[in-house]
Amino acid sequence: MPKFRYKFKAFSIALAGMLIVIAVLYPREIANKKQALLTQVQSDFNWLLRDLNQQLEQLNHFFIEHDDLDAACTEQTLYELRRAHFKIPNIAEMGIVNPNGELICTSWSKLSTPIKTAGPKPARSAELRFFGPIHTSFIGEAALVIAKTRSDGYEINALLPQSILNRHLDDLDRPYNYIVIADSKSGVPIFKVGDYSLPVDNQLFPINEPITLESSLFDDGLSHVLVASPLENLSSLSLLLAINEDALYKKVYKPSTISLVIYGVTFLLLFLLVKNYQKYYQSRKSQLKDAIAQGQVTNFYQLIWDTRIRGFIGAETLVRLNDPIEGILTPNLFLADIEANNLLKEMTYEIIKTLIQDAEVLTQQHKIKKVNINITGEHLKDAHFKTLILELNQLIPLLVLELTENELLEFDNQQIMQTIQDFKAEGILLAIDDFGTGYAGLQYLKSLPLDIIKIDQSYVAAIGTESQLATMLDALIELAKTFKIDVVAEGVETQAQADYLIDKGVYLHQGWKYHKACLLSDIPIR
Repeated sequence: MPKFRYKFKAFSIALAGMLIVIAVLYPREIANKKQALLTQVQSDFNWLLRDLNQQLEQLNHFFIEHDDLDAACTEQTLYELRRAHFKIPNIAEMGIVNPNGELICTSWSKLSTPIKTAGPKPARSAELRFFGPIHTSFIGEAALVIAKTRSDGYEINALLPQSILNRHLDDLDRPYNYIVIADSKSGVPIFKVGDYSLPVDNQLFPINEPITLESSLFDDGLSHVLVASPLENLSSLSLLLAINEDALYKKVYKPSTISLVIYGVTFLLLFLLVKNYQKYYQSRKSQLKDAIAQGQVTNFYQLIWDTRIRGFIGAETLVRLNDPIEGILTPNLFLADIEANNLLKEMTYEIIKTLIQDAEVLTQQHKIKKVNINITGEHLKDAHFKTLILELNQLIPLLVLELTENELLEFDNQQIMQTIQDFKAEGILLAIDDFGTGYAGLQYLKSLPLDIIKIDQSYVAAIGTESQLATMLDALIELAKTFKIDVVAEGVETQAQADYLIDKGVYLHQGWKYHKACLLSDIPIR
């Protein structure tokens, strides 16, 4: 009997035995499933609570540490507020309010005229407090204000947007009825997502400690599981999470006989599907390996324009796959498969080898001084990659390695950090790609010897609009100037964008206004 058929038969017998065990142990299984679901609800709640508590802890720490922050809204004050804005998750804005209850500066600028806030004047108490929700034009939505009165009577505060609960609810796998941040004494909802209801036979408020209610009838006529707890550092607020028991337990009960038949057929179909997928997976990996080995990985180059000399000084190396049937494919059509099959390093080897061949034409014929390559942290652990880069560096006046901000580099990995030091010692430059779109930007600025920041094209596209990205663009440029790091603006497509960037001191531009990515042979001779 072929090996496949033997395994299939053995698995079928195992499945039949499993169904018998399920029939015998049904009551215990149902109880265990219910307990597991309750544990998952508690785990989801703890995740939400921990996230909010961590934010409040970070805010409280920042408020205490910056009690003496200059209320005159100096550049240093704005810098510290911006740092907190970027560092503390889900914070939409930071600000300072004078003793008269007037907002005098935000994390982005000092207000020319103080604005009377919707909240009360700074309280005498030095405890963390809240007010709101208020609708603020700064973020265009309702926000909760978390505030602390300083020793000089001024108030430092932060905006926590309503959308944070929507995002959290979307992140959860179960159909929760609501997530609510409510007043711990009265139960009045401050922020709520979903249909807020309360138990009929249980006095829930005031909430002074964590509470879990099961099989409780609520005022919407349904039975719910509810978890609630006051927030640390701000016990006047509590987090509540509720889910209808019917929705929670609907999948734990024994299916009917016909359902068992359906499940059996479904299982067989899934098994065959998985088998075929595995075959395809191996086949796809072989296809990609062959494509790399046969030279179908192709280098495209997009030139970088220096507005000061009105000429191209750099080029970013972009990978394409020359499929014999579909033609030239961009990374969004094949890179995920490359990464899933652990072929990224092999592909990068080919990119560098091609670049070594192209180096003379790029640097001599096209007068390109800088050449950029996109890499990941995994590349920095690879000895062969390091060897190729050092070889390429001998052929390029200035070689730039671009790390994407979306990847959190292993800063405690000695091999990675040593490789970076070795590259820097050889004059190789280090850049952050797509800056402003990820979560590792400030950590990169703090921990790496960066030379270049490449601002993501989404910020450039916002130039001339009233979106928050346009405001943040100026802040990112100022941040780069503070760290004395060169800036390259990506996605420049119009003269208006170019003029704005030049006015802000950003002279290096990359985008379709100047040059579209193309083969080396298609770069026009200058």
